[in-house]
Parts: sequence; structure tokens; C-alpha cells
Amino acid sequence: MSLLPRSVFGQLALVIALVLLGAAVLAVALGRELATRPAAEQLLRAMDGFAEVAEELARSQSRAAAAAHLRGAGLQVSDAPPPPRPVRGAPFMRELIAQARQRSDSGRELRLGRIGRANVVWLKLDTQPALWVSFAFDRRGNRALRFSVLMLVAGAALVWVAAGYYARRLVVPLRRLAQSAPALVRGESPVPGALDGPREVRELARALAESSREVREAAQERTLLLAGISHDLRTPLTRLQYAAELLPDADPQLRAGMHRDIAEIDAILSQFIAYARDGRDEASEPLDLVVLCRNAASASEQPWQLDTPRHAPMIGKPMALLRALENLLINAQRHGAPPYSLRLHRQGEEWCIEVADQGPGLPSPLAGRARQPFVHGEHGGTGLGLAIVERVARQHGGELRLLPNAPHGLRAVLRLRRGAD
Repeated sequence: MSLLPRSVFGQLALVIALVLLGAAVLAVALGRELATRPAAEQLLRAMDGFAEVAEELARSQSRAAAAAHLRGAGLQVSDAPPPPRPVRGAPFMRELIAQARQRSDSGRELRLGRIGRANVVWLKLDTQPALWVSFAFDRRGNRALRFSVLMLVAGAALVWVAAGYYARRLVVPLRRLAQSAPALVRGESPVPGALDGPREVRELARALAESSREVREAAQERTLLLAGISHDLRTPLTRLQYAAELLPDADPQLRAGMHRDIAEIDAILSQFIAYARDGRDEASEPLDLVVLCRNAASASEQPWQLDTPRHAPMIGKPMALLRALENLLINAQRHGAPPYSLRLHRQGEEWCIEVADQGPGLPSPLAGRARQPFVHGEHGGTGLGLAIVERVARQHGGELRLLPNAPHGLRAVLRLRRGAD
């Protein structure tokens, strides 16, 4: 699992934070090279000069006289070495000690210490015996350093907040546009503020709206074409059916076969039209799946065993769902064998409709292809029934599964997201 933020705003905020962190590291490095190191070198040279004068004084006079002169100048002088103190949070002091250790061949030594609340540096003079002289550093230097660090952190925080504000101004219109994209594609009005934001976001919204308009026009033309096909083909089919009834001395079996062919042509035509319309133009509304299941079973030619709860509310397309249920029942009756059963139950956030039969079932290789358009079984058909069911399932956030029904038969499971109850 990636630890990086997945949203655009989170990634922008992370990039800005990394840039500010890099700038802070660079500022500290430049400060060390341009300020801390030269200042430490200068102070160390001054202390070396002081040490040479004090050591010469100790050699020309007595050690006690040299110590008295140093105390008279207001310096702390000690015969015993001070206890070592770790260097923490003081870049300048660390740099000073590091440079002093590089010059340790002179017999001198530097150590950090504290007298009261003041930081001091103890300098060991090259005398016999050794003298330790302290140089006090005012704590205002530390306060200035802390103030500088605080100002740097505050400045970085202000820059990050300002950059985050403008990044949010970019991300919020994108989020609104993403929320409005389905409505734009359906030709509906977008949510308020969806078309606001930067120029690129407005251009993207206009492009989506234009594409939606073209899709709607194509869908309207397709609907008109399908209506014309339905009218033009069903009219001669009706005349053929009427003419078959009027044939004198016709064989009853021949007449029945003609009626079956005409009915099958009409059913094939209905399946093609249903698959082409795909149900996208139908609006979603509150419905009860129990009512749809009972209506589909009551319209069937075979008896069905129903197992449903009292109510199964959801938001969906009622005509598309009823057409999908009828296709499942017709498919079971055409390719399966009785007894037939229809079970509706709730599973988490989904409704599951199971249509089962006791027929020969469906081989596993064919089960994966049966939901594709124009895949025919042994008993004919258009090959569009299960493809229509699969499309309706996807429109309702679900799926269609074809499973074996023990001990034999097929079990078609239609899973639908409940939506709002």
C-alpha cells in the first residue's frame, strides 16, 4: 500500500512541504558555510592571539602573576580542568570546538562549560602547570538563534498555508466537476459551482458539456431509428399473422409453425430494440424489487417458486430491471428444466436475485462468454438476453454471475446495489 496521498490536494501539499524542507536545509547549510564557519575561524584566531600573550606573560613573570592579571581583567581562571560538557543545539560552538581540535598540536585545548546560566568556553593555556581561562558568551546569542529559527519556521508555515489555499482553489473545482460529470453526460444541470475555477477547468467542463450534447443527439436519433424499425417491421409481421389465419385448407401444423416463426421474429426484434436502447434514458426512482419479481413470475408461462421478503426497496430503473428479470426467467425456461425457483435476499449493501433451474446447466468455459452479446445456446435465441441483464446490472452498480446449481442446473445471480432505502 502506497504511503503517498492519493488526492491531488494531498500530493500538492506534500510537494510544497518537501520544497520548503529542502529550502530550510539549504539555508542551514549556507548559513554554516557563509556565517558560522568564518565566525568560528575569526574567534579562534583571536583566542590564539590572546593565548600567546597570556603564555608569554606566564613565561616572563610567574604563573601566579599571570593568573592574577587574568583575574584582574574579569576572566575566570582555574587550575583544574572543567568537567566535559556535551555540545547540543549550538552550531557555532560545535564548529568552534571542531576547528580547535584540528589545531591541537599547540598544546592548547577548548572545552565547553557553564557558569551560572551563561555558556562559557574554557581555554587551556600551554603553561606549566596548565591554566584554564573561561570566555563567557551572552545567552542573547542563543535567543537570537532561536528567534531566527522560529522566524524561519513561521515563514515556511505561512508559505505552506498560502500555497495550500491556492492548491485547494484548484482542487475544489476539479472535485465539483467530477461530481457533476455524470449529470453532464446525462444532459442534466451540473451542481452549483461546477463550472467555476481556473480556465483549464472551465474548458474541460465546456468540453464535457459539448460531448454530452452530441451523445444526447445521437441517442435521440437512435431512438427515432429504432421506433421506425419497430413500426416498419412489426406491421408486415402482423399482416403475415393475419394472412396465416385466413389461408383456406391450411395444414394446422403448418399454420402453428408460421405463428411460432412470426412470434420468434417479433421476440428477436424486441430483444434487439431493448439491447440498443440499453435503459440509460430511463430515470431512476424508488421501487420495490418484490413487486417486480412477482410481476415477472406471474407473466411467465411456467410456475415459479418464489422466496422473497415482504419488501425490498431500492433506487433504480423499474422498466430496465423488469426486462432483466423477464430475460432471466425466459433463459431458465428455454435452456433449463423445472422446477424453477426465484429467490430474493439481502446481502450487505446489495440485493441478490437468484434464478435457478434443474436443467443441464452451463459448462464453465461457456459461462464466461454467455453474458456477451450474440452468444447462442443450443436452443437458439438472439444471444442478447443475458447481455441485457449484464448491462442493467452494471447500471445499478452490480453484476451478473452464472453459477452451477447443485446437484445439476444453472443458478443466475443478479446483484444490485440497494442505493437509498
